[in-house]
Amino acid sequence: MMLQALMAYAEREGLGDADFKKVGVRWLVPIDTAGKFTTTLIPLSDDPSAKKLKPKKLIRPNSDPDFVAHGKSYFLCDTLERSLLFVEDPSKRKKRCINQAYFISLLEDAAKACPDSANSLRSLVMFLRNPNELARVHRAFAEVNAKGSDNAAFSVNGLELLKSEELQNYWRTRCAAERGKQDAENGVCLTTGKLGPICRTTHFIKLLGEDTKLISFNKECPAFESFGFAQASNAPVGLDAEIKFCAAFNKLIEISYEQKLVFNNTIHLHWTRTPVDFDPLDPIVSGDPDAIARLLRSVQDGHRVRGIDANDYYAISLSGNGARIVVRDWLESTVPEVERHVAEWFKDISIISPEGTGIKCEFKFGALLYGMVRAELDELPPQVSTQLFQGALRGHAVPLPQSALVAAVRRQQLDQENKLNPARMAIIKVCLLRSPNRKESDTMTECLSPDSRDPAYLCGRLFATFDRLQYLALGNVNAGVVERYYASASTTPALVMGRLFRNAQFHLAKSDDGVAENVRKDFESITCALGDNFPSSLTLEEQGRFALGYYHQKAEYRRRSAERKESIHTAKAADSAKSV
Repeated sequence: MMLQALMAYAEREGLGDADFKKVGVRWLVPIDTAGKFTTTLIPLSDDPSAKKLKPKKLIRPNSDPDFVAHGKSYFLCDTLERSLLFVEDPSKRKKRCINQAYFISLLEDAAKACPDSANSLRSLVMFLRNPNELARVHRAFAEVNAKGSDNAAFSVNGLELLKSEELQNYWRTRCAAERGKQDAENGVCLTTGKLGPICRTTHFIKLLGEDTKLISFNKECPAFESFGFAQASNAPVGLDAEIKFCAAFNKLIEISYEQKLVFNNTIHLHWTRTPVDFDPLDPIVSGDPDAIARLLRSVQDGHRVRGIDANDYYAISLSGNGARIVVRDWLESTVPEVERHVAEWFKDISIISPEGTGIKCEFKFGALLYGMVRAELDELPPQVSTQLFQGALRGHAVPLPQSALVAAVRRQQLDQENKLNPARMAIIKVCLLRSPNRKESDTMTECLSPDSRDPAYLCGRLFATFDRLQYLALGNVNAGVVERYYASASTTPALVMGRLFRNAQFHLAKSDDGVAENVRKDFESITCALGDNFPSSLTLEEQGRFALGYYHQKAEYRRRSAERKESIHTAKAADSAKSV
């Protein structure tokens, strides 16, 4: 079904032209009819005003990359190394001379068959065979720090050869003739179910900077063969079908790169059977508050289509293993179902802001992942990002990975600079909400739950109270309660709470203002709810609830502090107005 969905996408978007392919072209090399370089390179970019220029996407005659890699080249447009011998590594020069010779032979063959373009093609051949002219263009490329891997196209006396309709028709005719000569084996395509020519090998798919294949077999290894079939005959795919699903993969990968849906060397693709104005996955990627609000409203109030008329929604997670693609996960659902699940995701990650002034759910997916690490996402287990991503799309039916909760809780214990990271708390909360071990008494609310009797949650609240009392008594200290005791208090509270109780009595004695009195009331109410017996140890999920209790209580103190300061400011302003 996956390949069929990809084929349908390719047909919808007009992808899968076997003879031509859109590629990034960085340079246009202008020459005159005498085969002379005109001294000025023309840089090509889709957005010339961008800070970092990206090559312009142009339609180029296509060839099998595997074929090109073995001493061949593309027609009319190729890398600076293969077409112009602009070689940065001298050890490659001999191989690139072979590539360039083939590039020139393609031009000469086209000149014989295309009378209107023959003179321009011969001028280009003259230029490529002239070492002096090549030296001139090499100096020009060196001045602009061009790379040998950059693609270059050519113009002759102002005529861009890639845009020549005669040359395009010639290439289609040539490709059709070559396909007719191939001794393709017939078989039943696994994608379409039709009998016809099948691929011996499949095309490359550009994944995470590497040339990879979805279907591949080692021809030297009999273990990959069965019933006498060799190479791709073990998984027969029709020629047209293979071209289409490869083109669909390349297009979707390009879109996901633009959306920055690449985490832990895994890329996440998504599409729908028919186009949609609003993709429910977009808010997860962007964290846009307006898009999230629109999604939540549409799920709550909108009239969603269900049944056989519902638009299909697809998502797939891919990574690479050498030259092969690894399918990490595959989702086949409907747009209404994914909308509902994504809305549930945003409700589940909703958390009070660190200032205690409002509920926050506008987290980008990347921000949630970075809340679990010190610096780089490589610190996470490789499967975590995929499981969380698919969990957002699949809803409560799929528990989130314990490894995500482990990473978030561990980071909370080790982080000495930001214990009030809302993205981290959001991950802890959603993992607890979707845990198969969840009990009704377990507290996983958005904000402070003063009626909770969950021991782990109360321990977290009490620890925040200890921290507040210390601050009121001593002010800012270098190594306070949180820095010294958070990790042990969140895992073995019984071992450290006695010491913290003694310190709290001292801090209460030194803090005798109204603020301290309010904290004392919190202290008493929490200890009464908790009782005399502190938990000897906390499980992983209890450590998560400890973190939520600590975070909620700290946010509540910040809210009270801000309100007190505002009331003092308002009173002073009123007194000033009276005195005037």
